[in-house]
Amino acid sequence: MKRKIMRIIAVVLAVVLIFAGSFGGYVLYRFNRNTLKCDINYEEVYSRNSISLKAEDDGLFRVLKINDTHLFNGTSENDERTLAAVKSILDETPCDLIIADGDIVDGFNLSSSYDKKNAIESFAQLIESYNVPWTFVPGNNDGEIDSDNDDIIAFLMQYRNFLCGNEKGIDGSMQFFIDITYNSKTVHSIAVLDSGMRKPKAIGSYDYIKENQIKWLLDGVNERQVKTSVFFHMPTPAFKTAYDKGTAYDGIDRFETYAYDDIEKNELFDNMTADNEYISLLSCGHVHSNNMCSYYNGRYYQLSAVSGYNASHDDFITPYCTLTVIDTLSNDVQNMYQFEQLTK
Repeated sequence: MKRKIMRIIAVVLAVVLIFAGSFGGYVLYRFNRNTLKCDINYEEVYSRNSISLKAEDDGLFRVLKINDTHLFNGTSENDERTLAAVKSILDETPCDLIIADGDIVDGFNLSSSYDKKNAIESFAQLIESYNVPWTFVPGNNDGEIDSDNDDIIAFLMQYRNFLCGNEKGIDGSMQFFIDITYNSKTVHSIAVLDSGMRKPKAIGSYDYIKENQIKWLLDGVNERQVKTSVFFHMPTPAFKTAYDKGTAYDGIDRFETYAYDDIEKNELFDNMTADNEYISLLSCGHVHSNNMCSYYNGRYYQLSAVSGYNASHDDFITPYCTLTVIDTLSNDVQNMYQFEQLTK
């Protein structure tokens, strides 16, 4: 009897080990493959750092932010609803720059119907069709499986209106400034910053903005000496402080349910940038159930919930995009910005 039981246990263990080995190998394969192969090398990103755009004749500059669409394959029901909503907003909203502020695609997903390439292509082709400059801020999910953020950026460089850049020797896949000019003079700046993913991929704790990235940002801001709007994906603890103590912007929904795990790791960013006189806006996404826009400590903190139906909560969140209108000729930060939630 004991021998029979031992044989059964041995067979069960063998089956478990075979399954675990096969599944583990499949996961590693999905982590390390690249479904976005193209003829463009990511290294080209380092030669694209010098970017400037013109403000409108009245000095205004309009930025449309799309975040957390979490596309699955570009053709699922929720993906089609998301892309149709974004299209409807773009049809009716003139803008000078479009920022995809992280998590264009869903993250760690081993479903056979998950198609990262088609999802990103569907999004990129839609945005590109409006012939407006646009860029991508890496989120925590975008590079988890079936290609990393470097692969995504290289793939997106094939689109004529796509803007990108990075600095060698610092962490992250995407960091660059867009200088906004008026009468050939830089009057405002927009900075794109990579706030990281997870370590290890998909299953580890959230990453954070590193000291070398913050120094790069501060060097660039202080060199330009103009007000600067900074866009990254994962917010910092200061957003909570601004929510509690700041002056809320009328017309932007306010709800806060939780802070994401490991948000305290981004205290370094808050500590190093708190006293900078040029940073006038910090704009993020990531926390699907939080939404706010507040003026605090001389700058705006703006956090958008979601732009996609895969990440929404139908009971209280309607996906939307955020329009930020910047008066680049104003020196009064509190009156420099207009914010609007756009839904369809």
